[in-house]
Amino acid sequence: MSGQRRIDQILSPDFIHGLEGIDIEELRSRRRLAREVENELSYYRRMLHGRLDLLRFEIKRRRGDEQRSLIEALPEILSGEVWTSSSHGRAFATDLPPMPEIAKREIDRVLGDDLLTRLDTIDEESLESAIDAIETVEAEISAERRQVQAVEDVVVEAFSRRLAAESAKQVDA
Repeated sequence: MSGQRRIDQILSPDFIHGLEGIDIEELRSRRRLAREVENELSYYRRMLHGRLDLLRFEIKRRRGDEQRSLIEALPEILSGEVWTSSSHGRAFATDLPPMPEIAKREIDRVLGDDLLTRLDTIDEESLESAIDAIETVEAEISAERRQVQAVEDVVVEAFSRRLAAESAKQVDA
């Protein structure tokens, strides 16, 4: 598994196959890996949502549905008060390692361009196209995140069962 991307390791059937037979340290390692990748996916997903929120606000402003400038509304937009999105109740860390893997080129393409600095020169059709591109990448990351969460849940459950069994053995001894 070491040559595979981390997400490929997690999503491989081997990652959760035979969890009952591996030692507690390996379970702990798999749980940590699944959490790290889920955190990374959550972080990038939120970054994409932030970009979507900004572009959607700009379209509303151009259509006359919003009178404030993007700069005036920025604190509200970034705080999530204008738009809402679900997080499935999972928190994510903000001190993430670099993520050189999961759809990196696409993420960099939609997050790294200078679109926001050129808003005043971009037509609405181009904004809509940018939104479509970001939504496509976000959907891919969200699907991967759900898969990783399902695997993480299986590993956490196996880890919890193992801890409970070891605790029971210590009480009986």
